[in-house]
Amino acid sequence: MKKDLKIFITENRAAFDDTNPPADLWQRIASALDQQEQPHPGKLLIKKSWVMQVLRVAAITFIVGTAGIFIYFYGKKQAYDDYSKINPHLAAEQQVYAQLVTQKKDSIAYIATSNPALYGEFSKVLNQMEANYQMLKQEFARSPNKELTLEAMIRNLQAQIEVLSQQMEILNYINSTKNQAKNEQI
Repeated sequence: MKKDLKIFITENRAAFDDTNPPADLWQRIASALDQQEQPHPGKLLIKKSWVMQVLRVAAITFIVGTAGIFIYFYGKKQAYDDYSKINPHLAAEQQVYAQLVTQKKDSIAYIATSNPALYGEFSKVLNQMEANYQMLKQEFARSPNKELTLEAMIRNLQAQIEVLSQQMEILNYINSTKNQAKNEQI
């Protein structure tokens, strides 16, 4: 095919050299390019509606997220208020232990990234303890002796902290032995 084209060009070279392009050819090319650069009104409308749709989704997501955060924190404050009506000292203690549990869980999750299988085993134990804690919270609402239930919740949180501390020690030991093994190999 290329050979046929080359042959055609060489045989008709005189005809190619003989013909000149029209005088307004470059003006037509320039005007065609200008028309291509300017967007058609329909395309501009499509772009604007797409941007508006994205902005709507972002606004809805923001509103729902803000409402969720508000409800979450309002629920925690309301629970604290309920606990403090029973016994302010126990309510403060419960809140401190709950924060410690959250911090230790976050620390273990960070440390355990190098050993996901062990973290999975740890999570099973913690999930069971957390389920027991949630049961105690539900029982608190209908318990005739709310102070006793609150004390049980605090004991559960203390037990979670002990288990989390042990798990953190295990993870630190495993990580330190891995680091020692790496250093010995070097």
